[in-house]
Amino acid sequence: MSIGENSRPNQGIELYDCEPFSLIIGIICGSTVQIAPLLKDIYEICRLQYLRDVEVYILANGENWNDVRLLSENVFNGINAPNVVILKNEEKDNILPIGQARTLLQRQLGLRMKSVAQSYAWILDDDMRIPEEAQKYLSWLPAFKNREIDVLIGNFNGSSPNPPAHGVRVQINDLIHNLGWLKGLPDRIELPNRSDLNEQFRIKYPDYYYDLSRKHKRHLKEPYWITPEYDGETVLHARERLINNVEKIITGAPFLRPLIAVVPNDPLSESKPSCNRGGNTFVLNHEALTLTPNTILLTNGEENRRSDMIWAIINSYCHNLKVHAISFPVYHHRYVNVSARFDLYKTVSEIRGSALYAALNSYFNKGSSTTWDDLKYAGDDIGMLYNKYIEERFLIYKDNFSVISSMLDEIERKYSDEFVLMSQHIKKIRSWVSQENLIKIENEVISASKSLDVNDFIDTLNKQIHSYQNNI
Repeated sequence: MSIGENSRPNQGIELYDCEPFSLIIGIICGSTVQIAPLLKDIYEICRLQYLRDVEVYILANGENWNDVRLLSENVFNGINAPNVVILKNEEKDNILPIGQARTLLQRQLGLRMKSVAQSYAWILDDDMRIPEEAQKYLSWLPAFKNREIDVLIGNFNGSSPNPPAHGVRVQINDLIHNLGWLKGLPDRIELPNRSDLNEQFRIKYPDYYYDLSRKHKRHLKEPYWITPEYDGETVLHARERLINNVEKIITGAPFLRPLIAVVPNDPLSESKPSCNRGGNTFVLNHEALTLTPNTILLTNGEENRRSDMIWAIINSYCHNLKVHAISFPVYHHRYVNVSARFDLYKTVSEIRGSALYAALNSYFNKGSSTTWDDLKYAGDDIGMLYNKYIEERFLIYKDNFSVISSMLDEIERKYSDEFVLMSQHIKKIRSWVSQENLIKIENEVISASKSLDVNDFIDTLNKQIHSYQNNI
């Protein structure tokens, strides 16, 4: 959870009066420790009266199939337990790349949806938790189906789903501002509550938690304030809490800027077209799963990330399905893999995948006359856009590394007493924003990113889609 603000605010959404339906939940399990709390949450929602039944499909990917089976049997061991299917993969070391894993899971979900009338799929990452609001917002899925919406992309509370490195700058900025503010206050007074200012900040800057936003830049310099953890918390305790949480900055765990998503009172009026898919997706039409794989851009033979967003683009522009975003959040909690270390592969793969998504999105949004059939002639155009976004993203990284290093110098200079307590954590952050790591990113992203890879991807895109459909 955050260190001062409720990341699950109470909302006024009401239950929708829907006919009972079947809910088919799909999860890729990379860790039994990570998935266990989510399975317990799923068991809780199985009692909802409007759910005719619940089925859970779990792909063991990086975990032993039998361990996943035993865990599910242990969690789902009472009345109203869901039907559970544990999927295996035959890959070496039991680990499929994420794009292939998503395709394998989604094929099974699509086929099951096709065979079960009035069924909807809910695809979740294994480090999600289901909040209380879900008991109400799930009842709205039939209403969206009646509006001919095919896919709903949900959002998150708590930790950002982005790589941890993509939120370092904003939190170092907050650390400086909050240290300065708290130093000017008497230690024993009650910490002033600036939650209202934070709420205004979130409204003004929708990407307030994200270093690499294309929407705005001022959120990188303006502060997000620490707020009371409990009634009567003193300034002294808040400062100690602030310093003790510095280590979380490069783990991706929520720190000063947790995601706080508001569930709308009238969801039907709030959904908007979007292909920005993440680890919380509702599928209302089985064709989104049976027609579309998670196609993958390879760079030097390595898979890139963000195949989930490319999946949404294919469904929108190739199959003309309606893909919308709606504020139906789950709580994102990083249970494992939160060590403060630099992950070159994930960083580079994310940059490349995001650049491809941005290039395709830009291409299809440039004019209403652009069609899917035109794409096969647009490999060079997509390649140029891809390289443009690659270079832009790297320049942002370069600027961020420089600014973060300068801010760390400022912390050491201005807050020497506090710096003694934070020095070990600051040292880890400095090691991440090193010149050596920046050079590694540049070599991997700029030097090794070739438009030929993008051309090949565009040339084979329809073949990948048709091959997938023929194997359904």
